[in-house]
Amino acid sequence: MDHYLDYAALDTVPFDVYVLKTFVFVIERATNESVPILKFAAGEGPDNFVLSSVGGQTNNTWTYDPGTGPTTVVVESSWIEITVKRSQLARAFTVCLLLVNTALTAGSVYVTLLVVVRREGVNDALLLLPVSTILTIPALRGLYVGSPPFGIYLGTPLALGSQFGG
Repeated sequence: MDHYLDYAALDTVPFDVYVLKTFVFVIERATNESVPILKFAAGEGPDNFVLSSVGGQTNNTWTYDPGTGPTTVVVESSWIEITVKRSQLARAFTVCLLLVNTALTAGSVYVTLLVVVRREGVNDALLLLPVSTILTIPALRGLYVGSPPFGIYLGTPLALGSQFGG
């Protein structure tokens, strides 16, 4: 059995794609003949993921040593390539949350600049925006599909290096 797993980096969430390629074969030990596989297919995918697959059957040679010397047999094998992507709903939800986070951050910067530039009193309701943003962004971040735990990068020096090609 041989496996190959290719995946995009985690910083591409929610547009990450995982591809698994594998093949299997079955040998009858007593006769050293291959046993045909009737069906080799992917099952259901996890929540918020879409699973697609393509597969087929091939004939391969396989060499092994049963203890009496190397033996080569032709085996019928089945192969499959499974692609796993996030659903459109999960992608749309994550992009909407990102836009809300961006709007809240821009609003906080705007209020901060108003206070600094005017140097006079600002409406008390506007001052609540930065405080509410500080409390809201971590909660919204927790809603992201497949988001890592909060503070995952706190102990990692230069954690952003992987996102900038470092």
